[in-house]
Amino acid sequence: MSDLPSDILDIAADLAERERAWRVSVARQAMQASEKPDEDVSGNRYCLDCADVIPPERVQAVQAVRCVVCAGIREKKAGICRQRGGIRQYLTGDDPVQQGGCYE
Repeated sequence: MSDLPSDILDIAADLAERERAWRVSVARQAMQASEKPDEDVSGNRYCLDCADVIPPERVQAVQAVRCVVCAGIREKKAGICRQRGGIRQYLTGDDPVQQGGCYE
C-alpha cells in the first residue's frame, strides 16, 4: 500500500466517506418518511420513543423526531453505524456491516 501515491488514497478515503454519509442519509430519510413529529402548540417537539423534548437546534438541523439517545439506539438496531477502517475496507474487501460488526 505504501507504493500508492497519497493523492489516490486521499481521493479514495473522500469517496468512501461521501458514500457512507449518503447511505446514512438515505436510511434516515426512509426511517423518518412515515413518522410525523409530536409537537405541541408552542412548537416543542417530543421524542417519539421516550417523550423527552428534542432540542430546537437538533430539530432545525435534521428535522429530528427522536432525541439523540433514542435515534442512536434505533440506528444500531437498523444496522446503520459508523465504521472504522476507512480505505482499508475498500482495498481488502472487508465490510464490517455485512459481517455483523458495528463500530462506534
